[in-house]
Amino acid sequence: MLANDVVPMFTRDPIASYASEIFSAIPRVDQRRWAEVYLRGLLSVKGKKSVKRIAESILAMPAHQSLQQFINQSPWRWAPVRAMLARHVQSVAPPQAWVLGRVVIPKRGDRSVGVERQFLPEAGRMMNCQVGLSVSLVTATSSVPVNWRILLPKAWDGTLTRQTARIPDHVESRPEWLEGAAMVQEMADRWGLTRVPVVANVRHLRQTNELVTRLASGGLPFVLEVGDSLRVLGDTHPSPALRSRPTLARRSVGPSLETVLTARDYLHTLTGNRHQRNHSLAPVSSAVRRSFVRSSLVKIPGSNGSAAHPIRLLTEISPEGEAVRFWVTNLKEHRIDELMALARLESRSREDMHNLELNFGLRDFEGRSFRGWHHHMTMVSAAYIFARLGRDAHDDCPSCTSRVS
Repeated sequence: MLANDVVPMFTRDPIASYASEIFSAIPRVDQRRWAEVYLRGLLSVKGKKSVKRIAESILAMPAHQSLQQFINQSPWRWAPVRAMLARHVQSVAPPQAWVLGRVVIPKRGDRSVGVERQFLPEAGRMMNCQVGLSVSLVTATSSVPVNWRILLPKAWDGTLTRQTARIPDHVESRPEWLEGAAMVQEMADRWGLTRVPVVANVRHLRQTNELVTRLASGGLPFVLEVGDSLRVLGDTHPSPALRSRPTLARRSVGPSLETVLTARDYLHTLTGNRHQRNHSLAPVSSAVRRSFVRSSLVKIPGSNGSAAHPIRLLTEISPEGEAVRFWVTNLKEHRIDELMALARLESRSREDMHNLELNFGLRDFEGRSFRGWHHHMTMVSAAYIFARLGRDAHDDCPSCTSRVS
């Protein structure tokens, strides 16, 4: 029997039990066993977690071609596995929020799926990279990603690049806000997860209003940090100084006339507003001293003449009276301290994503295909969920040693 024809089998242990449950959505027995090999490799191999190193470490034989076939070309569907992972997390540790975030993966060359030299607001510079989106379930103790999308630049809609990366015909480049909304809607509607608030930092988005409208229309609760250019329907009678701002527009709403303002401009209309509430709290930003959050009820303009959505605008005000950060939420009955606690979960998710980069092979996928990228990210999620929520610690334990038959 050739090494590449070997189908690995392992002794029963916590990892095997977990793999048996999570990978039950993969139809073929041999595929499920290769999934367990990859899982064990992500959990135990030190340093770069390449396919070759995983195969040699876990199987003690040169079977990397079969493992590479499983990750890059095998046609198993990743969505059912991710749904299984999400339900597993929900049953073990009910999440407090779904955190939507960005993942930047630096790359050399231009042939790996989705790679483009692009400006990254979070890095403040140009990078040659892939940009992905993740949705993490944030529990009382951890944040674990369960859903992934890769953002395809417009250049990847071309025939040649699509063929090189084996991008399916139905997949095309879409704006980030639309991909993010589709991910959380998939989790709510198709995976049947219990809906909890969607939390995200979307200050970099130009189409924040579209994301807010889509989430609100889909019945999804949210707490989103936004930029000060978010458009809201404000006071009917803005100050003379504001009337000259180029950001203003007027729209008729029933018998009255409302003004479209940026979030920052809207703050200047709040004096004496009966819908305004202030709440003192410890600093949300490390750069400021004790501050307070101002809460106001506003409306988000609907697109194409659709009805405006009533939401709550939260503004962190520094001790000097300056607006520091902005959030919007449709959780209008929640206390401000509860909303700020939800908003802070986004930073916890970023910390966990850094852990995935350092210790779980998030950036180590060497393939170029669309399918391979999704398979690898699904396996990274499976490994991290076991590490954070598994029954037994796996570090340096005999259960990480393979037995092949």
